[in-house]
Amino acid sequence: MEFKKAANDIIISYPLYLIGGKYIECGKCVFFGSYGILSTWDSFQGEKFTPHIVIGDHVTIGNGFHISAANKIIIGNGVLMGKYVTIVDNSHGNISFEEMCIPPINRHLQIENDVIIEDNVWIGDKVTIAKGVLIGCGSIIGSNSVITKDVPAYSVVAGVPAKIIRELNGK
Repeated sequence: MEFKKAANDIIISYPLYLIGGKYIECGKCVFFGSYGILSTWDSFQGEKFTPHIVIGDHVTIGNGFHISAANKIIIGNGVLMGKYVTIVDNSHGNISFEEMCIPPINRHLQIENDVIIEDNVWIGDKVTIAKGVLIGCGSIIGSNSVITKDVPAYSVVAGVPAKIIRELNGK
């Protein structure tokens, strides 16, 4: 496996489908579950991108994950992800009649802000995290949730789209 930067104690459960590893940095004690897709895209349909994925220390990513960046995804330290988690910082096209007349694979990639998952976040099974989202430190994301908006630190969210169920303030 070729990564831009990686500690020597990474555990990879094969198979792992890796595209653009030269744009991916991994910290210490990172575990990748089997049947995952980890991809970065520096070009698509003639457009150029500067992708970057940063994965912190002590991160566990469950089986069947899909993490894809054309811009930037940052995963903090101590993050735990269940099975079949999807994290993307891009999408195929926008919602316009002209775009919808083009096959999705031929549309330009739409990129917004980075996806940032701060430290000590717990992400349940089958969660989808959309482009431009910040998930605050210590948050819990319920299984099967779709995250389309920022999640405040120390919050519990769930649903499609996810909504705040509880916020903890340490008191």
